[in-house]
Amino acid sequence: MLERAGIRRAQVLAACMGGDADNLALCFIARSRYAVTRTIATINNPRNAWLFDAHFHVDVAVNQAEILASLIEQEMSLGEMMTLLKLRRGRYSLVEDKIQPGSRAVGVALRDLPLPPKAVIAAIIRNGEIVIPRGQVTFDAGDEVLAIVDEDEVEELAAIFGHPVPIVGEPR
Repeated sequence: MLERAGIRRAQVLAACMGGDADNLALCFIARSRYAVTRTIATINNPRNAWLFDAHFHVDVAVNQAEILASLIEQEMSLGEMMTLLKLRRGRYSLVEDKIQPGSRAVGVALRDLPLPPKAVIAAIIRNGEIVIPRGQVTFDAGDEVLAIVDEDEVEELAAIFGHPVPIVGEPR
């Protein structure tokens, strides 16, 4: 079957079968018999993750359970912010957030906003129209903001656009 699929010409094999044993076998055969230079395999059962390494010629192991758990954790911790796309193997994210009334960003010009060092505002959508993010543009409550941000700074960016954090002892 692999030969009919053209494995002799393949540079990459993605093993995405329903069984972990099948995915491991595909990666092993692809590298050892057909000299495929790069192998990627999905892990169906997280208990088998330890097997997906160089011994079976797996270059990249995609652990579906781990990815899903990470996405759920991220969505729960970011309030209104939503991850639209992961870039550079998850190191950076394209996120969308809605400026909340009372947020630190309302009425502040982009150039004066204390953005994290590895965050870039890509677009602002106001009343269904795109606003090009330039230094003098100020944020309004209800603006939808698209940003590219480093994974370590996502929460900091969410805090800038989200609801204000009440000071201890201050009424909500």
